[in-house]
Amino acid sequence: MRIPWTRWSLLVGSLGLATLGQFYFAHKPDYVWDGLVFYAVAIVLFLALCRVRDTPPVSARPGFQLRPEVLARAVPILLGLLLACVAVLELGEARASYWPIFWTWVTAIGLYLLGFAGRPAWVRHVRPTWEWGLVALLVLGAWLLRVWHVASVPWTLGGDEGSQGLWARGVLQGQVVNMFGLGWLSVPNMSFFWQAAWLRLFGDDVLGLRLPWTIIGALTVLGTYLLVRRLFDRWLALLTAFLLATYHFHIHFSRLGSNQIADPFFVVWALYFLVLGWQGRRRWAWAASGAVAGLAFYGYAGGRQVPVILALLLAWAIVTQPRFWREHRGDMLAMLGSFLIVFGPMGLLAIRDPDNFNARINQTGIFQSGWLAQEMQRTGRTRLSLLGEQVMRAFLAFNLYLDRIAWYNASIPLLDFVSSIFFVLGAAFSVSRVRAKTDRAGAGKEGLGAANAGWRYAVFVIWFLVVVGIGGALTENPPSSERLISSAVPAVFFVAVALRALAGALGDLLAWRDLHRRVLAGGLAILLAYISVSYYFGPYQASWVYGNENGEVATRVGYYLRELGPGWHEYFFGAPRMYTDFASTPFIAKDVTLSDVIDPLQGPPKDIDGQHKLIFVFLPERSGELKWVQQAYPGGTLDQVHRFGQPDGPLLFIAYKVT
Repeated sequence: MRIPWTRWSLLVGSLGLATLGQFYFAHKPDYVWDGLVFYAVAIVLFLALCRVRDTPPVSARPGFQLRPEVLARAVPILLGLLLACVAVLELGEARASYWPIFWTWVTAIGLYLLGFAGRPAWVRHVRPTWEWGLVALLVLGAWLLRVWHVASVPWTLGGDEGSQGLWARGVLQGQVVNMFGLGWLSVPNMSFFWQAAWLRLFGDDVLGLRLPWTIIGALTVLGTYLLVRRLFDRWLALLTAFLLATYHFHIHFSRLGSNQIADPFFVVWALYFLVLGWQGRRRWAWAASGAVAGLAFYGYAGGRQVPVILALLLAWAIVTQPRFWREHRGDMLAMLGSFLIVFGPMGLLAIRDPDNFNARINQTGIFQSGWLAQEMQRTGRTRLSLLGEQVMRAFLAFNLYLDRIAWYNASIPLLDFVSSIFFVLGAAFSVSRVRAKTDRAGAGKEGLGAANAGWRYAVFVIWFLVVVGIGGALTENPPSSERLISSAVPAVFFVAVALRALAGALGDLLAWRDLHRRVLAGGLAILLAYISVSYYFGPYQASWVYGNENGEVATRVGYYLRELGPGWHEYFFGAPRMYTDFASTPFIAKDVTLSDVIDPLQGPPKDIDGQHKLIFVFLPERSGELKWVQQAYPGGTLDQVHRFGQPDGPLLFIAYKVT
């Protein structure tokens, strides 16, 4: 048997050089151009490998089906692995009872063993529903990863989370009445009304604040599966949805009491309805797509990218497919009508108060805020040089540059070392296919068909370019994770594409059966999932970087005051570093009166409320003023409060209670 040395060389060379490029990004950031060169050569070799394959890809082989027998085994195996991960993560902290962990572990073992048992008799009776059963388990697993201990992981309640919670509380208290207006930081009030419903149903606390966004995150996983399933096939859809379900970046924002996680939710469902309408000639689906795009304007500012993505995709289809405009102009009109109806109230506000409507964009956009002109004057650099740096920092957020803001502030780029390699290769492969006339991979009755091959890849390429371009390169301080969360879906799609292409190429070289190829791709996906989940619930949580130091202090103060109960008045010695309006504290300790002591004490304090029990809270740098308070109110109780769960950890504040 003749050994195909050319293809083996391309395979080994592409993976080796990509690994070397990522190594330079991870360990030698000063040599970024070396890493880019290695990645560029790796991309060329990888694309050449995909082109020289002389056997059809996995999904195009005659007679290939995801048989129910295979899924009957895969479902319990994958679910068992997921439950095992949950059980292991639960063991990370001490508890009074371990029975819940035990039964989770026993169930995981049973499910895993069941997957290797003989063909169950009930398989033949569930042929129409096995796929949706598997999808339901996948979405449930995604939600469990997002809802597990959501009130305490991450433990810090970010200041912006607290602010949104206070505005939602204002809805419950009747202080915010216009759901079509703008509230905190010019965020649409509709978001706070949605949040307020959950506070009322599940409690006016951190759990009620964060719970709804865990569901939004899980529904995004479902929408991702449906979208990729419509465009390609079941297998790629499962790979992509599984990677998103276990992606640390997406898990993190799904666990926060903030509306950024709705951005990818709106995009994926708008695109799904668009594809559904195009594929099945269902006009109602086109209208639904427009409605979702309009609804996106009632969430985070990033939701405004949804109609931009849709418009660019439709323009691409019109240009590349001669009959598209003639066949679908009525559909697009219905889509536009529904968009305008849903967007109408917000559009009216935009006309009446454009400064408020565009306030967030004007604050963060490099052109609108004047940042670009100021940097040119301050540094003496050219406009092109600064724009080039912005583009590089935004587009290498998944491989090289770290998040620069406390919304996430992870110690790694937005992808881990291994995933980032597949991300680059998959992105390059997808870009190379956007002009394709035919594509055997995923074509046929399960997708839009071979004639639309390029458009299928263009969906994710355009999505990624819009989000990273507008939300990254054209805003200050890239990469800022909260503005890039929507790019998580196309990012994991690129990883899934690379995994399948690699499995197909290696399977051709080794003459593997179709099942072996899928086992390889699925095994790699499980490995990436393990790396991602382990990082988020392990090193990342142990780093205490979310919400910054002030957020941690404000959260600790809030819980400390809440444990005291009502009837207390706090005097906070935190200025000029922080004040009582840092929203984490008032959201958590809602029954405590809060006051700032701004000027340093030069003697015993005056003008103190004598109608309440008093508590004086000092940041470490202002602890020298404690003596004046003790002189005025002797006999109080002194507490030195450290990091939660770490009695010997950093000192956060000193509290002096006077009853």
